[in-house]
Amino acid sequence: MGDALRKTPLSSWHAAHGARMVPFAGFEMPVQYESGIQEEVRVVRNECGLFDLCHMGRLVLRGSDHVAAADHVLSQNVAKIPEGAIRYSLICTPEGTVVDDVLVYRDAASVHVVINASGREADPAWFRQHAKGTKVEIEDVSDRQAMLALQGPKSAEILSGLCDADLASLKYYRFTRSRLLGKHDALVSRTGYTGEDGFELFFAPDAAVAVWEALVHAGGVPIGLGARDVCRTEAGMPLYGHEINREITPLEADLRFGVDLGKEFVGAEALRAQDASGVSRKLVGLNVEGKRVPREGCAVRSGGADAGFVTSGTFSPTLDRPIAMALVKTAFAREGKDLTVDLRGRDVAVKVEALPFYSRKRKKKTSGG
Repeated sequence: MGDALRKTPLSSWHAAHGARMVPFAGFEMPVQYESGIQEEVRVVRNECGLFDLCHMGRLVLRGSDHVAAADHVLSQNVAKIPEGAIRYSLICTPEGTVVDDVLVYRDAASVHVVINASGREADPAWFRQHAKGTKVEIEDVSDRQAMLALQGPKSAEILSGLCDADLASLKYYRFTRSRLLGKHDALVSRTGYTGEDGFELFFAPDAAVAVWEALVHAGGVPIGLGARDVCRTEAGMPLYGHEINREITPLEADLRFGVDLGKEFVGAEALRAQDASGVSRKLVGLNVEGKRVPREGCAVRSGGADAGFVTSGTFSPTLDRPIAMALVKTAFAREGKDLTVDLRGRDVAVKVEALPFYSRKRKKKTSGG
């Protein structure tokens, strides 16, 4: 018998409200509700989706060396992050490949790190291993915080009635302290994983159901992991284990913005060498002919020759067509390049497309690109 699945403070609520529950990173999580994944994606793009992210991990670093310790482990330059700001970063191996990707919050006397659910065991151990000899306290607060997300164009309107923060002045990738429902202390950040405007909320887990139900009553629509994955794929955002892993580097995955090669950190030397020589493969989008969806691991070819492999694929309700991301040899990574994907023994035509497939900041692409 395997280990029993862990539950979030909201697992019973999900099950009682029609969610289909599935195992995910050791947790029982809602993959979708009764309306289905495609409708949930439309809600996020046009209204406001509400996500249970309590399964994700959170670390807090404190102590006189907390910034230096974070800078040694993380690819982003933590010392240069302004107080109240957030940056995307990576934890790298000495070889320059990826242990995890994270969000780093720079507070007055601490650094708050949000890690993936799949890294809840490995990441804290990695931090402690590589922070030895420094004056830093690494506290795993994952089980002492609830984490929710509101995502979509109506998210600010919905949240503003339930918290006392000045959301209009809170810029993207910034955070503030607030009180939810007039009594629950919370950290509120303008961040997300869908490509939409939105917020992530951190607060005591015993308030999770009350806050969740208040957000639902105000117009937030519960959304499962299936739609979250579609949204992040449409937005060209990486998922650990797909676009990044311990065999793929941030430079190959087009995540150069999360790496400061001018500072020292675990993996910096290897990444500087790769940056100097040039990457041999790149992450690209694929515009797929027809309605069949390429899936992770499908071979990508050029004239019958190996060109790479699909990292993620899905049907996009927003664009009304299949989309996929792939890691391909640099020679084949040119936008507009014609390639094929092997879908169960049948070659399907694809064309290299710039990422992201969807951005709220520009006009939505129509079916067929």
